[in-house]
Amino acid sequence: MTIDKALYHLKEYETTTGVVLSAESVAQLRKTFGAVLTLRPGPRETWDVTASSYVGHIELSDAIFHIRPKLKVETLWNWLTWAYDISSLRFQPPVMSVGELTGNSEWLVLFFIKECFAIWRKGLRAEYEQQEQAIGEVRGQLRVAPTLQKWMKQEYRFVCAYDEPTWQVKENKLLYAGIRHMVRKRYRNEEIGRELEKLLRLFESVEKGQMERVTLPVSVSEQVAELTRVRITRLNRQYARALSWLTLYWKMTQLSTHEGNIFCDSFILDMNELFERYIARRLEEGLRMYGIEVQTQPRYWLAEANRLRIIPDLILKNRSGREIVLDAKYKTRTERSGNPDVYQMLAYMTARSTSSGILLYAAGLERVDKIRNTDKKIYQWSLGIDEWTDRESQDERFERIVQHIVSMLEEK
Repeated sequence: MTIDKALYHLKEYETTTGVVLSAESVAQLRKTFGAVLTLRPGPRETWDVTASSYVGHIELSDAIFHIRPKLKVETLWNWLTWAYDISSLRFQPPVMSVGELTGNSEWLVLFFIKECFAIWRKGLRAEYEQQEQAIGEVRGQLRVAPTLQKWMKQEYRFVCAYDEPTWQVKENKLLYAGIRHMVRKRYRNEEIGRELEKLLRLFESVEKGQMERVTLPVSVSEQVAELTRVRITRLNRQYARALSWLTLYWKMTQLSTHEGNIFCDSFILDMNELFERYIARRLEEGLRMYGIEVQTQPRYWLAEANRLRIIPDLILKNRSGREIVLDAKYKTRTERSGNPDVYQMLAYMTARSTSSGILLYAAGLERVDKIRNTDKKIYQWSLGIDEWTDRESQDERFERIVQHIVSMLEEK
């Protein structure tokens, strides 16, 4: 039986009124999506729903919320490809509208499937693991020390060790975990489900079904943590794109839940985090040629005895050790909103004992503040997303920011 669901459209930080929800949906929104949507009682048993900095799609048992970004689809796609290092697709948007990009995960899953089949055709990465068997069961290299120990105890049993190739490496396990999660979801394009089933059978055929019994991370946060620990080298370079797509998939579906009879599915993106990742990746690439290191979210302490922990977004450091603290702010800078950000930056600069700090806003007016009785300067810059007209203007703006940072670190 098909249940008609009310569809509500709203933008970032926008409020929609007159929303009708069941008690179960209200509880689920407050429990799982409290950071995404804020509920306030409205007239005649309705609700006023306000979005925050998340965009995407939330589906409950009786309602669907579609939260659209304020950005153009080209800008949002550009940020995604930089933030998740999908450089091969940097200038090839997969969809034509923001609604398609944030409405569901089908386009993302399609790219992931394509990369997984490409890896399969090239051959899954394998490693060698050491196994042990009695000499009567397998040929191999005699392990002298444990064998002599057994002889001394009059246990005349030969122990052999040998190297056996295995496809149960971390990269394959993570892809398999992603496929297993994706295959359980519903897709409007039925071909996606069939392709995922085909991939699942291929991976489960490895080592005669042993992939089914591998230990996999349980939660989405564990999956993302495992992905961040995979280091791309020449030996696993063919996995880079698939793992990038998988990281984005886990990030955008991590609030999905199916508890009891309550169905809830999501495909959402935290624009604050996306902006921070975009800035970090672009600065890493732009400053590398100048020998400037970009440290992402280093942990530090403002007070002695490791008290009052602080985590600035970025530390920019040149070869001589001189550094700049940078904090990315996904918002438009106004005179009213600037002071708390400046106080936060001043704490970062004090803890790091540096004289320069940059608050990089998405939009707004720029200014520089010299802090009284100190040598500290706080630069409030704007990425100017409200002024961009095309990709070239975005790149030019970022190049100016890179050159300004280089000149600041070179000053004596």
